[in-house]
Formats: sequence, C-alpha cells, structure tokens
Amino acid sequence: MQTTTRFLGPLLLGAVASAQAFVNYESPLVSPIRLSADGTRLYAAHTADNRLCVYSLANPSAPVLLQEIPVGLEPVSVHERTPDEVWVVNHLSDSVSIVSLSQGRILDTLRVVDEPSDVVFAGGKAFVTAAASDEVRVFNATTRTALGTVAILGKDPRNLAVNAAGTKVYAVVQRSGNGTTVIPNQPQQAPTNTALPTAPNTGKIVRANDPAFASQIAFTLPDYDVAEIDVASLAVTRNFARVGTTNTGIAVHPTTGDLWVANTDARNLVLFEPNLKGHAIDNRITRITTGTSPTVTPIDLNPGLNYSLLPNNSALSTALAEPYGVAIDAATNRIYVAAQGTDRIGVLDGTGAVVARIEVGSTPGALINTLQKRGPRGLALLASASRLYVLNKLSGSISTIDTAANTVLGEVKLGSYDPTPVAIRDGRKFLYDAKLSGNGTMSCASCHIDGDLDGIAWDLGDPAGTMQTAPQNNLSPFTLINFTLSQFHPMKGTMTTQTLKGLGGVAPLHWRADRANFQAFNGAFVSLMGGSLLSTADMNLYASFANAIAFPPNPNQPKNTRYEAGNPPADPVLAQGFTSYNAPAAQLIPGFSLSCNSCHSLPTGTNKQIITGSILQEPQQMKVPHIRNMYRKVGFSRAAGQQKSGFGYVHDGSLDNLTSFLAQPVFNPWRQTLGNNVMGPIVQFVLAADTGTAPLVGYQVSTDSSNVTSAAVTADLNLMVARARVTPVPDIDLIALGIRNQTPIGLLYDPVAQTFRSSITGVGPFTLVQLQTEVQNGAKLTFVGVAPGTGQRAARDRDLDGVLDGDEAAVGYGVATAGCPGTPGIAANSEPRLGNAGFAVTGLSAPASGFGWLLLGFGSSSLPMVGVQILVDPNLNPATFFVGTDVRGAAVQPLALPTAASWANINLYAQFLWLDTCAPQGLSASNGLQFVLRPQ
Repeated sequence: MQTTTRFLGPLLLGAVASAQAFVNYESPLVSPIRLSADGTRLYAAHTADNRLCVYSLANPSAPVLLQEIPVGLEPVSVHERTPDEVWVVNHLSDSVSIVSLSQGRILDTLRVVDEPSDVVFAGGKAFVTAAASDEVRVFNATTRTALGTVAILGKDPRNLAVNAAGTKVYAVVQRSGNGTTVIPNQPQQAPTNTALPTAPNTGKIVRANDPAFASQIAFTLPDYDVAEIDVASLAVTRNFARVGTTNTGIAVHPTTGDLWVANTDARNLVLFEPNLKGHAIDNRITRITTGTSPTVTPIDLNPGLNYSLLPNNSALSTALAEPYGVAIDAATNRIYVAAQGTDRIGVLDGTGAVVARIEVGSTPGALINTLQKRGPRGLALLASASRLYVLNKLSGSISTIDTAANTVLGEVKLGSYDPTPVAIRDGRKFLYDAKLSGNGTMSCASCHIDGDLDGIAWDLGDPAGTMQTAPQNNLSPFTLINFTLSQFHPMKGTMTTQTLKGLGGVAPLHWRADRANFQAFNGAFVSLMGGSLLSTADMNLYASFANAIAFPPNPNQPKNTRYEAGNPPADPVLAQGFTSYNAPAAQLIPGFSLSCNSCHSLPTGTNKQIITGSILQEPQQMKVPHIRNMYRKVGFSRAAGQQKSGFGYVHDGSLDNLTSFLAQPVFNPWRQTLGNNVMGPIVQFVLAADTGTAPLVGYQVSTDSSNVTSAAVTADLNLMVARARVTPVPDIDLIALGIRNQTPIGLLYDPVAQTFRSSITGVGPFTLVQLQTEVQNGAKLTFVGVAPGTGQRAARDRDLDGVLDGDEAAVGYGVATAGCPGTPGIAANSEPRLGNAGFAVTGLSAPASGFGWLLLGFGSSSLPMVGVQILVDPNLNPATFFVGTDVRGAAVQPLALPTAASWANINLYAQFLWLDTCAPQGLSASNGLQFVLRPQ
C-alpha cells in the first residue's frame, strides 16, 4: 500500500501537469558563465532548469559538477561575491537570488523590476541592470540595502563590466539602435517591374542627424551604447556612442583599460530585400579606448567577405556570426569572441584582427547540420591554465578549450537535467543558425534578438517583385462593413521588426497578414538570407518552437488582478481605461458600434482581422496587431531633446507614443463619444495589458525565522495562495524550495486541499501556517509563483518520471567526525540513475589541499576504528579511491554509473576519510551516503 501511495500520487499530479510542464520564454543569456576569483569553481546559469550549477576545476581540462542549487526563474547571469556567496540574476523572476554554496540554498532575494540581466561588484556595491526599465540598480553588496538607481539613456542596458581599479562600471545598451528614425508617409520610388502599380506611401528610414531632414526632426538620437558609471557618486560620467546597433557582450582589458564590445550593426538604411540578401547586418567587435580623449573603433569580424556571392562556401567556412561573449587574456593579448550563429570562437590579436577560429561542436567549415548546433554564448577564461570555458545555449553544454592549441578538449552537459521538450530544444536551433544563410553571416535571430525585437525598422520590399494574392478575412462581426481587401504590393514599405513571442493562435502573421502561418516564412531563408528552403519537417519543427514562445509578465499590471478575461483592475485609472477600452462607443455605420476591444480583442489584443487602408486612413491595409508588448516600445518622442529610440508605434514606428496614436483622425468617433479625458486611462490600460503570463509568475519571497511573520511577507504569501486558487485557471502554481531539517525539499501548493505537498514521501502535507512555523523553527524556504502546470516539475518531480525528487536523491546517514575545517560532509552531484555518466560523489568541508579516501560498498555499518565511525561495511569488499581536495576543501570523485539493467535498484554506500591533524588519531570522516541505482 505504501508503494501505491508513493508512486500513484505523483503520477496523477504529473498527468495534470504534463499539458504545460514547461513554458519557454526565450530569456536572453547575458553573463551565464563565470569563474570564481580563485579559479577553482566554474559557475553556470541553467536557464531552463532554474538552477545555479557549480563545477569543480580541480582538473581544469574536465569540469565536474559539484552542486545544483535552485534559484529564481530563468537565470541569465552569475557572479561570485565571496567564496561562499554567488549572486544569480533571474530574468523572469525580476530578482537576484543570493546563494550560499555551503548551505545549498537561497539566502536572500532582491527584487529588480524589470528584466534584470547582469550583476557586477565594485566599491562594496552591487550593480544590477534592469533592462526593460533602462536603469542600473545599486545595492550595498553586504547588507543588500538599496543605494540608488542610475538612469541609462538607451534601451535595454544588459551587460556590465568593471575597470581594473574598481572605480568605473560600464553598462552596455543592447537595443541601442543606430541613430536611424522614420519620416512618415513618403512616396516610394517607381517599381522596376513596370507591370506593378504605384507603390503605397511609406515611412522613410533616415539618419536622425541627416541635414536634409532637419526641418522634420526636432529631436536628437545620441545613439549612446555604453554608459560609464562612477562607482563612488553613481553618476553617469560619460557615454560612448556609435558602438553598434545590437550590443551583446563586453570585456575590459585588464592592462590597457580598453573596452571590447561584441555587436552587430544593422544596414537598415539599405532599402529592399534583394539589396539586403545575405547582408542585413555586419558582425563586429568595437574597441573603445577610455582615456581623456576616447576613441570608438568598430572592427569587422568578417573582413573582405564577398557578400555578392551566394551561396558562398568559403564564407560559411570562416564566418563569425552574431558575437556574444567576450574574454581577454592580457598575458597573450588575445581577445576571444563567441560567435553564436556559426558555432565558432574567434581569436583576435590586440588590434582586433582575427588570427584563428576555433570550431565548437560537430559542424566545422561549411558543414550545415542545424540539429547538431551548439550556440556558444558565454565565455569564462582561466588564463593561468590556458583554458576557456564556453556555455553553449542551444545544446545545453559547456565546452572546454585549450587556448594554447586552440582546440576543444571536451564537452560536458550543463547541469544534470534539462527539462526543455525536444521540440523546443531542436526547433530553437533554426532561429539561431547563421549557416542557414548563404554566407554564414546572419540568422533569423540577427533581427529577432532572442526571439524578440531589434528596436528598428526595415524596408524589405522588392521593386522587381509581383503582386501577391489578396488575403482571406474572417469578417465576423464586421460583415456589414465593406472590407474589400487588395492584393499585396511587393513594395511593402518600412516595417518595424515584430517579436516572435506570443505567435501561437494569432495567425495570419506579419504587419500586413501576408503570411498565413509561421511556415509561410520559409521563403525568407532564400530571399533574405540567401540560403535554401528548409525541408517541410524542419520548418514544422521551427514553427512548433516559435509558436510556443511566451511573453513574460507585464510589470505594469497589478499583481492581484488578471483582466484578460474581463476582470477590471482595482487601480482607478486602469479601471477607467479598462471600461473605456471595452465601451462600444463609435458607430462607423448607423446602428453598429465598436469598442477598442472589437478589434484589439482581449486576451491577445487582436481579432486577427485585416482592416482596409480606407478605414485605417493609411496607404495600405493592415492586420490588427496585438497589444501585449506595447510597454516595451516606449522611449521615442518627436519633441525636442535626446531620445532613446527613433521608432515607436504602428507598422513603420512613426508614432512616438500611444497618446499620439489615439489622436489620429481614425479615432475621432471614439473621442467624440467617450471624451478626450478617457484617452489617457486607455493608454495606461494598454501599457499594462495582460501578456498571457500572470504578473505573479516568477515572483519570489525568501523566508527565514527573521522575516516569516512580518506583515509584508505574510501579505505576499497570502496573495500568492489566493492567486494559486483562482478558478477555473489559476494565475500560478505556488511552490516552495529550500532546506528543512538539513535536507533539500520542494513543495507544491494543492489549491483543493489547501496544503503544500512535499518532494519526499512521508513528509507533509503542510498548511501555509504550518510551513511558517517550520521556518520559525529553522527551515529556510523561498516561495515562487510558476506558470500553471509547471509546479509539479519545478518542485516535486523534476524529470516527471513519477518518482518524487526526494525519493530519488542520495541520503545521508550516520555520524561524521570533525577535523580542522569543521565537520566533513558528503553528497551526490546528481541523480543516481543508470547511465548517468556525470554522476560523482562530492566531499565538503574537508582539509584544504588535503588527501584521503572514498569508501564505496554494498552495505552500511557503524564500526569504531582509529577515532572515527566506519560507515561502509568493510566485510563486503568496498572499493577504495584515493582522493585529494582543492584549496576550498572540496573533493569530487566521478563515478560513471553503469548502463546494464541488472544494476537497477542496487543500494550503494559511500564515506570519505581524511588525513586531518586536528582530528582524533589524525583522521576525520564524513557521514555516510546511501543511494539507489535507479533504472533508466
């Protein structure tokens, strides 16, 4: 009966969760891999599994996983503050998890809204970028109190770096644009295909400082790309401009102080798709000298490439596309750049010239095999050992490179488990594979940065093209309105890049709805990228990934209300906006009233219909766009002054804000009926629109005995419980992760029973009040809201195999014998499942740089011997391994587990013994570790 209870419950809960056990937000990795200050540890953010992975570098050529510690949702950056304290930046949770390695848990959670991306330390302060807020938040690194906020004049500051003296912090603006903007409603040139009719008017892309358009542009675009922040005063002392359009990585040369910034530069001033074919961007690294007279020098990573030749196998063999991570070896004056798009590491000399290319993965040269793509994204350099560690985004792995020989030594899996479904993991690779272009220089992600926006506009029309068939339109409920649709003109005009997030269920696609579904974009691999069509199977795989990318929560939405299903917000301004948005006020024909919601229908914000140009009072027909990311398009104003962006709203980005949008003549009937005073609340409501992900998804509350009964924490927990009980679909699954009785535990809230079920059979369930009491008595728990359906995987059954995590884990037994550093411990680095080649037993709190033995056998004992308790039965011929510890007193003994089914369900027992001058008779010992070999 106990077996039934142990296995049936998780299976039933797993069946409920399986429909949405994983949600992909495609969060942008920023600094996902770093070394410890002493070079003994490698830290990596496991974005998909919401964990910090800690690797031992006892052998620098072969990192071995030591620990996996749960953090917030979608970690994208890591940084060690002390040998025991690591800060992990959680993109989706809008937080920083401060982690103790020795305790294996979150110590504290800092909230940083919105989209925190990176963290560095200088002058006793922690600097954290809040990308969507265009800010850097500053905290006291020890007390964690907020010290101030630094406003950045640019869109999406993400990467951070510190100079060698620790006096300056550099914030890199990712979505900086390139100083271009749009002049609305301009005539196009005559088509070169004389059979074509006159092209529709369009916005004209120009440089904002072009004197020919000075009379039409009152604002300035300084195009600031890197902000220099004074650590002492927290003031931006200067900005560096014209670095790149999309800036993705930075490193400071420790000797010269020069900044090296990885970037791509958009060629959006070049009109028409045939002219951009295979060459929409330039892949670069920009060197910035930081003296009194700084210089900004962009360097092409693919100099001399013949872009007019397509296909170009020579270029495919050498191209460095979409650079991200940067690392500098001052001793050799070498700069390393991770080229995500072509699975290469570029090796540059001190002038920026490419002197070598290191292939990462199994597709060298011109070979194309997208499903084998690695996607090198982050770099960490251990110069003293000539080792470079590469975090590969697409394969979920870490490669080790010998920088003396420029060769890959090996590759290990990122963490012990990846929950990403195969369709998402494989389909994602088509977004980022630059080898699918004819010369290896660009991918879809060149403009759809991490599946999102590049913040600029393009004209991808074709003057030599032909008219395309008019689209079909589902007119209901507008059957009384004449929506006669025209053929698509091939000279489509200026269009801003649209996000790939939230595509599921909103087809047809594109501003003009000229793509029936995602598969219809296949032609762009030929017409824009200069490559070949994907096979039907590959395009379907790509589409399954793209259609599943979700929007993150909207930070402007109140956390206690979802109004996607018709529930008005509590805030009075948003409530007025909600009411006016849904009010049927305008009669375009007698007796037929429309509201904003009639076209921009909630919850997605689009009814998917195509509106004729005559009704829109536009040159051509357009599809009703969704409204879920309107808050991400702020930053442009046509008023005099410096602006962050040159593009705003509508298809060509020509309207600077939503107030200008609602002031258009097409909305006169609404203003006349509702009054001008309601337009402001409508704008605020749209900027707080529900994205399809509840505002509490990712929200974290870390508790311990010092705060669990406080009014603020109690209010947060009560709100999370309430939103987990919303019917028919809850906002969140509510989980808690942490340590109870010195044992890791996960808990999932059951809204029916109103209790938390644990990840360990026989422990719990607990009410919220009981958990608060547990915390008062020493438990340490962090409560997290996760997407509905994902809680079972996130808290109780990580691999959804029906066996609870706590029941699969190795467990301690017996008593340890203390020595000089304290009480030695023992743990397993991952699940003891057959075939787990990365399994290892780890020793903790042992003598630094010491020696000892690992006993591994088939039985336990408690035998007093030479001052310690021998906990592995010596009568069953245990194996003995001679082991050493690193300077932190940690040891790791890899034990690649067998694959044969005959080993299944066998119990193994392990213990470390250490030579220790402070211990009785010179020997200390860990407690014992028992684990069961689980079937594959």
